[in-house]
Amino acid sequence: MSFREWLSNTGNRRRWPRMRPEDLLAYYWTGSVPQPSSVHDIGLYGANIASPPGFHYYAGTLIEIVFEGRKAEGNNGSGKGHICVYGKVLRTWDDGFCVEFVFDDSSERRRFRQFLSGLKHKNADENKTEKAPEDRRAGTD
Repeated sequence: MSFREWLSNTGNRRRWPRMRPEDLLAYYWTGSVPQPSSVHDIGLYGANIASPPGFHYYAGTLIEIVFEGRKAEGNNGSGKGHICVYGKVLRTWDDGFCVEFVFDDSSERRRFRQFLSGLKHKNADENKTEKAPEDRRAGTD
């Protein structure tokens, strides 16, 4: 990315691109038994998470979130991948909130990056670059 492109991108101040995951759920404490909540988008540094109607966190609240990917590519969709991270609430609205992830060290961030890379993205089939079967050479995989 050139310097001019970076300057023209003033509307999006995110440090890492966000993805729209397929079948990713978030569990967090709301004062009762945690219920699964959908994740609208997620990146290495933050996420946009749905919340129950009428429930709000204050900005600055530190929460523990368990993300569960039901269709992880790393295990061929046969199992459930999950990871626990801490997040600081940045802002809220009627049906959700945004968090910035808080990592203790680089190894924790690395594990989270590996978890994200194993998630399936919505509309991922549209971006496949795999060659059609007739374009492959015989005897190659």
